[in-house]
Amino acid sequence: MFNSQQEKLIKDSIEKTQEALYERRLNYYGILSEYQLHPKDLVQNLSYRKLNPYQHFLFKRVLHGLNMYSVEEKQKLHWDKKRRITRVWKRAQNELNIWKQIICNKKVNDYFRRTFTGPMAEYIISIPPEETLHDFTNTMTLKDLGITYEDVILRFMQKGLLPRTFLTLKAA
Repeated sequence: MFNSQQEKLIKDSIEKTQEALYERRLNYYGILSEYQLHPKDLVQNLSYRKLNPYQHFLFKRVLHGLNMYSVEEKQKLHWDKKRRITRVWKRAQNELNIWKQIICNKKVNDYFRRTFTGPMAEYIISIPPEETLHDFTNTMTLKDLGITYEDVILRFMQKGLLPRTFLTLKAA
């Protein structure tokens, strides 16, 4: 098999490749600048599975709204809190829809750029990917687009749906 020095070289090579792929993915989604606002040690440890219960609760409430509560819990909530949760949830769904459209537009433009030539293809590609339709609902799943919950957390932090200090929040 491999000796310890060869194993170390292989592991280092794999880590460098994964870091490059991760940075390329963040650049592609357009969130690298936001990602770098946080200290390295916090960002490197961002894992959906390692969120504390309070962070998990906040994220799920933004992502799922009132659907995360049972019927009894919904009845106990104050009407104003229900309204606030619903408003934030709708805004989060709208932001996710727009983000998914932008990613799809970038992928389609890249495909057209590699596949077609001519003035018609150039015209289609010239439309910026950030132009989205607000009345169109993108039905692709996050998994189909390669978006992880960590990416969604960073996007929600960027858009103000989760607090900027979300990664440092402790259980109350």
